[in-house]
Amino acid sequence: MKTNLITCLLCFTLGFANAQTMPEAFIGMLPSPPGDICSEGENSGRSAFMQQVGDLNNKLSEEMSRRKDEIEEKMDNNKDKMMQNAMARTGVSPQLMQQMMSIEKASKGATGDQKKAYEAQKKALAGQMMEQSTNISMGEIENLKKMDKAGKTAWAEAYATEKKAEVMADPQAYQQKAATDMKNYKLAEKQRQLADSLGAQSMKYMKQFEELETSKESQNLLTQISELEARLNEEYQKENRPNDDAIKSLTNQIRNAQISFCNMQSPKYLDILSKFKSFTQASLTPYYRLEKLTNQVTASQTGVEINTQPGLMGLQAIGSYLSKLSDVYRYSHIRPQYVYIGAE
Repeated sequence: MKTNLITCLLCFTLGFANAQTMPEAFIGMLPSPPGDICSEGENSGRSAFMQQVGDLNNKLSEEMSRRKDEIEEKMDNNKDKMMQNAMARTGVSPQLMQQMMSIEKASKGATGDQKKAYEAQKKALAGQMMEQSTNISMGEIENLKKMDKAGKTAWAEAYATEKKAEVMADPQAYQQKAATDMKNYKLAEKQRQLADSLGAQSMKYMKQFEELETSKESQNLLTQISELEARLNEEYQKENRPNDDAIKSLTNQIRNAQISFCNMQSPKYLDILSKFKSFTQASLTPYYRLEKLTNQVTASQTGVEINTQPGLMGLQAIGSYLSKLSDVYRYSHIRPQYVYIGAE
C-alpha cells in the first residue's frame, strides 16, 4: 500500500514538472516596474528587478521553445500525410504521389548524371500529375506557347466549355465542393481578420514607444547633452592640466541634463508600458481563439489535425511585453556627481 502511494506521488510530481506553463501563470509572475526609475545607488532596486526580469524571460523562452519543438515534431510526423492529402485534392492518383515522394527521397544528395536522371523522372511525373489534375498535358502547354492571340483565345474557350460540361455532368458534386470551399474561405478570412486586429493593436503600442523615442523634446535634450559631452571631451584633451572647475561644471551640467531627460521620458514610458500590459493581459483570450482558428484552417488545408497546445501565441505576446519591461531603465543613464580628488 505504501509502495503504491509513493509511486502515485512520484508520477504526479513528474507529471507536474513536465506540465506546460500557461500564459496566465506568466502574467502573474511579471514584476512591477520600480517606483522611481531615475533613482540611483544600491537601494534603487534596479539589480533585483533586472534579475527578476531576466529569470522570467529565460523561463518564458524555455516554455516557448518546448512548445515550438512539439509543433515541429507533429508537423514532421504528419508531413507525408499532409502532402498526400494536398495532392489528393488536386485529383492526382496516390500511385503518382507515392512515386514522386520516393524519387524526392532517393534524389537527396545525388550529383552529376544521377541527379539529371532524377530531375528527368520528376519532370515526367510532374507532367502526369498536372494532366490528371487539370486535364492539360505538357504537350498542350508547349503548343499553347507557340499559338498566336486568336489561337490562345480559341483554346481557352474550348477548355472552359470542357470544364462546364464536367460540372453539368455532376452538379451535386460541384455544389458540395463549392460549399466546402466557401466554408474554408470564411474560416480563413475569420482567422486573418482576428490576426490583423491583434497585430494592429500591438503595433499601436510599438508606435507609441517609437514616438516617445523620437519626440522633438527628447531629441532637443539629447542634442544638448551631446554638445556638453563634446565640450567636456575637449577639456580633457587639452595639453595643459585640465581645468578642474570647468570639468566639474560641465560634468554636473551633463548630469543635471541627464536627470531631466530621465524624469521627462521615464514616466511617459511607464504609462505606455502600463497600457501595453493591460492589452497583453486582455489579448490572451483572443489569442486562444486565434490558435483554435489557425488549427482549424490548417486541418482544412492539409486534412490533418495537429492539435497544438493552446497558449503559444499568448506566450509570444507576453514575450513582447517582457522585452519592453526589461527596457524601463533606457532613459536613466546618469553620470555620477563630479568629485575632485586632489593631492594628499
